[in-house]
Amino acid sequence: MKKLLLVFALLFCVMSNAQVTDSVEEKRTKELMSKKVEMDVDSGLFMAVTQNTFVSESPKAVIMGLYVPETYENIKLEMDTEMSQQFKVVEKGEKTINGVSVLCIVGISEPEGITMNNTVYCYKVDADTCVMLMGIIEEGAENKYKVAINKALNSGVKKH
Repeated sequence: MKKLLLVFALLFCVMSNAQVTDSVEEKRTKELMSKKVEMDVDSGLFMAVTQNTFVSESPKAVIMGLYVPETYENIKLEMDTEMSQQFKVVEKGEKTINGVSVLCIVGISEPEGITMNNTVYCYKVDADTCVMLMGIIEEGAENKYKVAINKALNSGVKKH
């Protein structure tokens, strides 16, 4: 599971363009990363490991939310170019959830030799901040876990 969380941390770094050198930007990044993302997560299936990260042991699954110090437009460009390096893209595009325009990418990765289905949502909070929501689940997991992940991701999409 630690390697799986490492994959997500790397994914976050790629998506947030984490090459921060300015102390003001660094402070803002830390502030955003400590901010709680409100989601409805089924505590009977997932346990909290941080305020924005929830895991299940079996099947292996993760739900994560992050505030990202990046523009919606830049993340859209990065999703088009860099996400294919992280996993095989099955579907990508924009859709409306809860009245909010959301970038959505669905793909498959294989950390630790286990096939994982990945869903990433991103939506704009303000001119230079977005929220990223990620759901990752082991292929072949029971449907109740898939339903719980979808519910959590959808509940995290809110107008700001």
